[in-house]
Amino acid sequence: MEKSHILRLIFFSGVLLRFITAADDDNPCRPASCGRNEPQVRFPFRIIGRQPPWCGFPGYGLSCNKQNRTIIRLSPSHSYTVNAINYVSQVISIDPDFCQRNGINIISFNLTDTPFDISNKLLYTFFNCSLQNFSFMYPAIPFTCLNSKNHSVAAVRTGLILSGMMPSSCEVMKTIAVPTRWNEDIRSDLQLKWFIPDCITCEIEFRACGWKSLDQIGCLGSRRGFPKSAMYGLSLGIGMPVMICIIGLICYSATRVRNYSETRHQSVDLFSISITPQPATRTGLDGTTIESYSKTTLGESCRLPNDDSMCIICLSDYKPKESLRTIPECNHYFHAECIDEWLKLNATCPVCRNSPESSSLVTPCSTTSTTSTVE
Repeated sequence: MEKSHILRLIFFSGVLLRFITAADDDNPCRPASCGRNEPQVRFPFRIIGRQPPWCGFPGYGLSCNKQNRTIIRLSPSHSYTVNAINYVSQVISIDPDFCQRNGINIISFNLTDTPFDISNKLLYTFFNCSLQNFSFMYPAIPFTCLNSKNHSVAAVRTGLILSGMMPSSCEVMKTIAVPTRWNEDIRSDLQLKWFIPDCITCEIEFRACGWKSLDQIGCLGSRRGFPKSAMYGLSLGIGMPVMICIIGLICYSATRVRNYSETRHQSVDLFSISITPQPATRTGLDGTTIESYSKTTLGESCRLPNDDSMCIICLSDYKPKESLRTIPECNHYFHAECIDEWLKLNATCPVCRNSPESSSLVTPCSTTSTTSTVE
């Protein structure tokens, strides 16, 4: 069987997998986003106009602007860009937008009428100084984006500088309360915490959180991202290419044996040869060799050294706490259970087709499987 035919069959197997799992797209409360690189929006949040009201919790409505950025409105006159949403920690990170506003006089973080925690707020005083060096105001935070031609702007935690130490070249512009956590730099993300509704248990179990009834919130269905229909699709998507590869190898081996027989003018029983195990036709790796490859436990950020975000075998995005295995030499990552089954039948990497066995250093006796955690 030609290689081009095998690749074509693998492609159609992937199309079939997408067709089988397409039924899950009919769910109106499936996760959504404003753009390709924007945060995933799911319960308790929802995108107004794209997801029905019952897909979110009251007060957690988000929207998309003309630039396909995710926007949250904290007051009737102030909206902010959402940079990230951590559903396990129940923290939403927003852009404080100091530099995009017309000065700091209109900046106000009033969370009284929002569902977010307002217990962690720090007072910052903004100073307008004719000096460029703020070393005397340590730990001052310079805001170069608010500087004018002859003045510079910096913010300092209120109370850290004694009144007698403030030079006459600086004047107070405004003191504001900033909702900040872990004493982060207020020029970067501001993290807002929510406690109600509590969906941490569902997130840890990789299950969807939502309304179970008109007045009850809980975990819904099975593990998110792996519906039952996807299990059948995964079996077909992996099983069919593997079977085709095995059949192709058997045909190739039979052809080689037949050609050898005709060249040597020997009367050989081709059937007996085709069913006799030959070391040269071994397609997979033994369990000891597979277990010698290092394993990694994925952290909350789901970031890998090579920026992989999806297992190429099962076509599923990586989730926190999942166990990944790395193939030596090429350093490609896969779900441990996926690549283990693959290597039992194929001795090459599914991505680059390089054989781990090509390295004389990779042997069961000389390599020890290690487990690490990627944050």
